[in-house]
Amino acid sequence: MRSPHRLTVLSILVLALASGQARADVFAAVNVAAPPPRFDLDVAIVNASLGSRVALPSVVNTTAFEIKPSISFDGRRLLFQRFGGSDGIRLLLVDTSTGQSADLFTTNEIAANPIFNSSIEGDGTTVATGRRFRQLQFSSGIRFVPEVTLTDVRSFPTGPFPHAPLLTGSYDAPGRVLDVVFGGNDRFALHLLPATGLGQLMLLQVNRGVGILSSATGDLGRPAMRADDSSSAVPIFYEHRSLSSISGTLGNSNLGQRNADPALFRGTDPSVFTPGPINTTADESQVAVTRDGRYFAFVRHGSDGHDRLFVRDLSTHTFLNPNGVALGLVATRGIGSVSLYLRTVITASRITSTGGVTATLTQASGIGILVQRIVGVTKERGQKHYELETVGRVPLGEYGAGNVFTHWDLEVDGERLPPGKYLVTLRAVEDTVEGTVVRELGEPQVLRINKRGSIHVQGEGKGR
Repeated sequence: MRSPHRLTVLSILVLALASGQARADVFAAVNVAAPPPRFDLDVAIVNASLGSRVALPSVVNTTAFEIKPSISFDGRRLLFQRFGGSDGIRLLLVDTSTGQSADLFTTNEIAANPIFNSSIEGDGTTVATGRRFRQLQFSSGIRFVPEVTLTDVRSFPTGPFPHAPLLTGSYDAPGRVLDVVFGGNDRFALHLLPATGLGQLMLLQVNRGVGILSSATGDLGRPAMRADDSSSAVPIFYEHRSLSSISGTLGNSNLGQRNADPALFRGTDPSVFTPGPINTTADESQVAVTRDGRYFAFVRHGSDGHDRLFVRDLSTHTFLNPNGVALGLVATRGIGSVSLYLRTVITASRITSTGGVTATLTQASGIGILVQRIVGVTKERGQKHYELETVGRVPLGEYGAGNVFTHWDLEVDGERLPPGKYLVTLRAVEDTVEGTVVRELGEPQVLRINKRGSIHVQGEGKGR
């Protein structure tokens, strides 16, 4: 609720090269298939590049279903639902370091007003939970108002956990708030399911109003947005499940985006990404983004029934894990979720016009350079964006934690770069049985080579 936002779109790269942000391994709280012979779902925290799992306290997973995880930015507070046990549905908050846990609602509270999906604010202080629309009497008659419960968890694990309602908008029929996520600059994104229609998305920004997005051709749901930028140009990502005009049934889900400005977040024509690396003929769902908006995650449900987690870098338009991370025979499309946090690998990086490469690593890693040609420049809302074409990848070797000093000969696959404009990005990489995966990327830099062979790197000589 307090964090401002800025985000690039998938097809372009925002020019933001002066930043000195640290970069990190991407971890995802996800649903996975429980180990055989069980057939329920567990919660796991996985390294989204390597597929390795973080050890969780024994209190997290049981023989019941643990679903819909959400995690704080430091990876410490894990929120999830449990159902299938003797206590009905429970909303649990767990400290992943200590194993301390707490129920955020009593059995009676949930029985009186059912809960739907919940999310935890990045700083771990507040939980937002979707509820039924509240019936209220207005001067014009009875209306139904979407309701979210905000729960203060600063006193975790002992409590108490005070609840406060967030009410916004109104409908002439009942419904449910199925999902709610926090955004920066006092933004909330809600997934609404009115009783008389398909799923809709609501964007609420305090003191700026409300926008409603629906689809004439399908069901919208499961929103995600970054949480650290005040810019109105931030997109909301979402699922779009097409409705068959012949059978009237919903098909596979694809992913799309819309500008997170209440004045623009409205209408019945939501866009989805064109077929390609993100949207396929399979089902793509459970979209998530990192706090800084650089990394975009989703789950693809394969024809074999297995789910795989993919993470895409929105700055370079490349996947950290081209083959995805296997989540098992799990089919979490309706009840799973993804939530991301970062742990630093590259805290600083710089590539100079003479090929000097410096970096600081928090842990041992292979490093290399991704080289992309800038083939176009566009403007959106007053910002420059790059269209990119991959030239190649340059391995630089293995290095331990600490400062790295090495050299790049400005060649790719033995060929000198011809005149042009390039985006060059340091990568932390690791070789796995499925091939090379990217653990993290440094800040991109623009490298220009003129016809005389002179080289200039944007930002060279500036601290990063």
